[in-house]
Amino acid sequence: MNASRLIAILLVVGTVIWIGSSYMTGDDATDQTAANDTASDSETAKPLASVRTITSKAVDHVDHLRITGRTEAVISVEIRAETEARVVEIGAIKGQAIQKGDLIARLDIGDRQARVAKARALVAQRELEHSAAESLAQKNYRSKTGVAQALALLEEARADLTIARTELGNTEIRAPFDGIVEERPAEIGDLLSIGDTLATLIQGDPMLVVAHVPEHSIRAIDLGQLATVTLFDGSTHDGIVRYTARVSDNDTRTFRVEVEMENADLRIPDGMTAQLEIPVGTKRAHQVTSSVLTLNDEGELGVRAIVDDNKVDFLPVELQGGSRDRIWIGGLPEEFELIVVGHDWVKEGATVNVVHLETDKDGLPIMQDENSPVSGAGENGQTLSENTAH
Repeated sequence: MNASRLIAILLVVGTVIWIGSSYMTGDDATDQTAANDTASDSETAKPLASVRTITSKAVDHVDHLRITGRTEAVISVEIRAETEARVVEIGAIKGQAIQKGDLIARLDIGDRQARVAKARALVAQRELEHSAAESLAQKNYRSKTGVAQALALLEEARADLTIARTELGNTEIRAPFDGIVEERPAEIGDLLSIGDTLATLIQGDPMLVVAHVPEHSIRAIDLGQLATVTLFDGSTHDGIVRYTARVSDNDTRTFRVEVEMENADLRIPDGMTAQLEIPVGTKRAHQVTSSVLTLNDEGELGVRAIVDDNKVDFLPVELQGGSRDRIWIGGLPEEFELIVVGHDWVKEGATVNVVHLETDKDGLPIMQDENSPVSGAGENGQTLSENTAH
């Protein structure tokens, strides 16, 4: 046997021995690898996230229709000249409160006083002529036609006197009602024609709030219904619905609604933005803090709740009003476990640790001691905080 053949035989034998040894030790190696993987998984397993919940129960609450409107004076009138003359006196300045009958402006009377005197004298003459005609008619010295003619002349003279007195009276422009002089474009020396504006007079008590209600809500509003008015400056006032339109606006398809409120001190101006709240019925809803609201992946507004086996579920909601701190939400079960802390760190279907909180008389959660917070790691390892509970 030469050296080449001997080397080949040794290589074959060595290869067989190496392959056989791997089969003999394969199971042990696999078991060891699996054990190492299990230990590694146990060491790196994340703890379940912890959330805090309260039991939320639906209650009856008054549903309100909320509309934005503006204040409007109950009466706004432009006082205009009824005769042609020059302004010789101003009786009320812009912004002044005046009473019914107070002088706003006086115009030059010209020859109007003389016209009244002339008309009065003519009336006296016609009265004597009519009296004489009746006396002669009784003695058959005057026909009935002559008496009728004398009476016609008398009535014509009386009409002329009335016209002359009216013209003289139109030189004094007085307030037709109690109000405030909002505008007064006329000044002393201005020559006014018939129909020219002397002043704008408004009546500020009571004050109206005017809003336009959508057609789907107009049936819920009745005359005499109470309403709450919140003005732009934050003040609130009580009002009563005094008018609802029967015909809608052709452009907006909305209906005009007027709410009347007291304004005895005249502090509420015309044209201020106002928010109307009109009760329109009772609904079942949950009152919660606005911080518990969240959005799902589809952008739908809702809350997260705990269902069977401590799993997280997303419940869409319907907003039914409220304030900045407390809101009413509907479209939910009568009673459910609401997540108030940690809802932004968990997703639907996730299993979590649940810490149930008691609530106070207002339904707010009673938080635990700040020194022993309940926290857990979220999906990205973040620590849950309590800042969403308030």
